[in-house]
Amino acid sequence: MQVSNELSPILAASLLGSTTLSWIPATEVPQPYQKLLVHDHDMTSELAAFHGDSISLTVLHSQLDDPIYLREVTLHAASTGTAVEYGLIEILLDTFPPDLRPRILAGDTPLGSILTTSGLPFRSEPQGYFTIPAQSLTTIFPKSSTGKILFGRYNHLIGEDSNIFARILEILPLTPDS
Repeated sequence: MQVSNELSPILAASLLGSTTLSWIPATEVPQPYQKLLVHDHDMTSELAAFHGDSISLTVLHSQLDDPIYLREVTLHAASTGTAVEYGLIEILLDTFPPDLRPRILAGDTPLGSILTTSGLPFRSEPQGYFTIPAQSLTTIFPKSSTGKILFGRYNHLIGEDSNIFARILEILPLTPDS
């Protein structure tokens, strides 16, 4: 599977640059990544439950070409500041109610949290799962070591009317037993 051209603009300008994503079937995603990636709901709530902490957002880079808002982010366990996800997201602002757009553009709350607290119906539709070399993101996940791999997914967040809200690459750090 090739990364869709849907994410090419943000992928090229991200920390991943030309890093090759090695696509794998969902059945080959090991635990605990299986539990964290292979599901049909938002990652923010999964990460909060897994880490027993609320999740905060740091925007590393963003670009607004209305109605498309691209951003490169990290999600963190709020109490420790530990990075628990690296993400690239294309948000299609015109698919959201006008009152949610300023909250999204503020860049201080994960999109999953905004959707959940707003009550706006949505679902997650993972498009595929992949690995990348851990050293690709050592600036984000400093405990990653050479020779290891990181797991991620390519996901769509879909509204009740089947419009795509966002396209997201989500990558998790190594766990202590990886």
